[in-house]
Amino acid sequence: MLLLAAAAALSCHPAGARAGDAAPPAASSGKTGLIVWADLGGGGQIGAGSAYQPANIFELELGFAYEVWGGLAPQMAFVLGMSPGTTFAIRPGLAWYLPDTPFYLRAAVDASTQVGYLDWRWLLLGGGFALRITDVFGFMVEGDSGFPLASGVGVPVLVRAGAVARF
Repeated sequence: MLLLAAAAALSCHPAGARAGDAAPPAASSGKTGLIVWADLGGGGQIGAGSAYQPANIFELELGFAYEVWGGLAPQMAFVLGMSPGTTFAIRPGLAWYLPDTPFYLRAAVDASTQVGYLDWRWLLLGGGFALRITDVFGFMVEGDSGFPLASGVGVPVLVRAGAVARF
């Protein structure tokens, strides 16, 4: 009985495998960790001052992230604002992709040219989900709110939807 248990344990151990046996699957799935997205959406700035009027927002966001460990991914997004007026914004941040789910959480800071020059606007906190259509491509929906970093900018309420690719 003891000999049978030792043989079973040895056959499960990689050192006990025969030379002709298939190698165990690699730890990596071939993915690099790069995430790229493009989304369109908007919302508003609740309580915005006169410098930030009208308070509605409509924007196109293009971004990338790189998953480094445990679902954590530093990210950078570039935003083309189309309402109110044409603006540009950058959003460096950090996302956490929850393992084995389509959900993620994110925190980012937003600097925008909404008042005519690049200035910090918000600390954004939010999350979303990405539904994969293939191993690489999918669709995503996310929402953000947060805290103003300058006087008069108001509290952001943003919702976006778009496409995402994970390489």
